Amino acid sequence: MRVKNRIGLGLALLAGIACGPKDLINKTKYGGKKYVNTCETFKKEVQATLDANNDPATLRISEYDNSQFDPTFVEPGQFLQANDTLYFRLANDLEYAKYLQKGVAIIVRVDYTTPAHLANMEKDPQGTVGELIITESYYKANSQPFFIYKIPLGGRKLDGKQVSLYFSVVKLDKKGKVVKVYCDSRNKPFGPADPPCCTSQPWARVHTGIKAALPDLPIRDEQYRYEGFEGTLDLIFPIMSTKFNKKELTDAILQYVAKYEQMGYLVQSIKIEGYASPDGRLELNQKLSQGRMEAVVEDLKEHFVKKMGRDIPMEGIGRGEDWQRFDILVKTADFTDEERGQILQIAAQPIHEDDREKQLRKLPYWPKIREKVLPFCRHALVTFTFTYQPDKMYVERYNAALPLLAPELYNIATKTFIISRFRPGVNARQNLSILNTLIDTRGNHTANLLAMRSTYHFALSDLKSAVRDIEAAAALDKNNPTYSLAALAYRTQGIQELSREEAMQMLERYNDLIARTPNDRSLYINRAIVMDYVGWLSGAIADNTKVISEEGRLAIAYNNRGVSLMKAMRLLEAEADFLQAVSIDPNLAEAHFNLGLLYAYKGYPDKAAQSLERAFTLQPAFRSELNANPVFRVVRDHPRFGKFSTGG
Repeated sequence: MRVKNRIGLGLALLAGIACGPKDLINKTKYGGKKYVNTCETFKKEVQATLDANNDPATLRISEYDNSQFDPTFVEPGQFLQANDTLYFRLANDLEYAKYLQKGVAIIVRVDYTTPAHLANMEKDPQGTVGELIITESYYKANSQPFFIYKIPLGGRKLDGKQVSLYFSVVKLDKKGKVVKVYCDSRNKPFGPADPPCCTSQPWARVHTGIKAALPDLPIRDEQYRYEGFEGTLDLIFPIMSTKFNKKELTDAILQYVAKYEQMGYLVQSIKIEGYASPDGRLELNQKLSQGRMEAVVEDLKEHFVKKMGRDIPMEGIGRGEDWQRFDILVKTADFTDEERGQILQIAAQPIHEDDREKQLRKLPYWPKIREKVLPFCRHALVTFTFTYQPDKMYVERYNAALPLLAPELYNIATKTFIISRFRPGVNARQNLSILNTLIDTRGNHTANLLAMRSTYHFALSDLKSAVRDIEAAAALDKNNPTYSLAALAYRTQGIQELSREEAMQMLERYNDLIARTPNDRSLYINRAIVMDYVGWLSGAIADNTKVISEEGRLAIAYNNRGVSLMKAMRLLEAEADFLQAVSIDPNLAEAHFNLGLLYAYKGYPDKAAQSLERAFTLQPAFRSELNANPVFRVVRDHPRFGKFSTGG
């Protein structure tokens, strides 16, 4: 079995030696060799054990699936609290069989202490867990397949504590009573004076998926519209004429243009395109199209400039013969397939327009063309461009022109869109793009919109932008204290960027806030994140437990408590919390990621791959952790993880 986890648990393996005059413990045979055991040899072996177990810089995990083993299986260097017992194995452990013989035993005492920066936060900052007397018979009975230390906890939880081991070599009488101490490490401890914390420090380089809770921000939904649209009016002219039914244009302006302007969509510009039908000479038809355009422009100016005093920009052009409309009308008019094919073939020829017309006139159904097609090619197309004016709550223009009189255009003019704060399941990047347009492009710098956008930055892990927006919102609405709480929550999410001193200051702020507002569950969830970061795992677990017990099924509280339990090596409880989190919120990427982390840590490649695949789908940024996180060092090379490394 390969090493599953080697976690520098800061074992202050203390072995100062108070030896007898001759320094001799005993003489033994072990492994076919003879040994003369002295305090000096014992001291060297304890020092080697210290060196092997006091390196918090790296985590080592199994290359194999350990799922066939009992859940309480403990790997070298791993401490586990379960069934009110502290189980642990040591990497490069003492060779007990060299020392143990009838009457000789090694006593291991386990002490605990709280790191100095957390000492004033714990009710039980230091003490002794207990002792284990390892005799020759005990060792033989408990050394297969490997030796596990088992120390009753007596109800204690060692979360966030530093663990120190003291080794003593003693002589026992027939009743098991200590009658002589050969070497007692308690008198002269050696090893690091300030060992790293057995639960938090080894995880310093491991990025877990925590999720800060936002306060109940008073963000109201916002409405926005299309920036504008284009409405067209097609005016038909008699043959060889530049006169049209002015009432048709006037009625359209009074009934439709006026209606849209009352909704706030004002006409910003008008484009007039005059056309002629493809009968007659091209030169004459060009003049007709120009004249038709000018006639419409004159009437529009009469209405908008003279009557309303509005100098609306107008662009006019005579486009000549309308062969494009000719094609459309031929395709939809009552022709046989043979007739339609012949007409379209002539119209598509790359020859002069007058020559095309001559060929069309020779067709036996030319009168049918003049009746069903040509009258509708003698027209002027008026395009009104509308833009919303009451405010700047719009994003984009409707991208297709519609007839001014069409019900569809009315639907466009009256359509409103709703945008809300971030909620699971929404398209975060799409909504963020909309908010960027509303705020940055349109200039809607309101506290509500800025606070709303901050929730999307937070969801997309852009904490710097989230803090920027919420602080801008706070500057605009100084009477809203929740904005400053949200800024604190955003910074808590990015706690990995803080120093321990900064984190302790943040912890003090949360303590003060909770004292003033003890019913705000977001404060407890976020304080737990800070506690976890500084190593106070028992406090973090307690805060999340409080939220869970009082608020019911809250996914992020289960997830965050699972992180602290995992760091405390309470792996079964951590797994249960992560599974509970994803059952409550299947889209909580952090919980799926943490399950993948836990399964990789325990050496379950199949389960790890399954959970990570879901996490990467929900939060692609987690994919980078496969190379950055030391927990994945071995399993990332496993065949099951190939699709992640190749971007599959």
